[in-house]
Amino acid sequence: MAKEEKGFEAKIKAMTTGGCACMTGILEKKASTLKKVVCKGCGKVFRTNRDTEYCYDCQKKLGR
Repeated sequence: MAKEEKGFEAKIKAMTTGGCACMTGILEKKASTLKKVVCKGCGKVFRTNRDTEYCYDCQKKLGR
């Protein structure tokens, strides 16, 4: 049996038997909670989940 056929059979078997979802490729990616922010201090673009307008380096400099 070809390697591709074995992989396909494993996917079908996992789907029908309730096996591991990672084997079937049906996992859905969750939407990220991170937002893109441009630092008002240095202009660096970064992602964060906090309500801030400054990157970590500029926050340290400002003492916040």
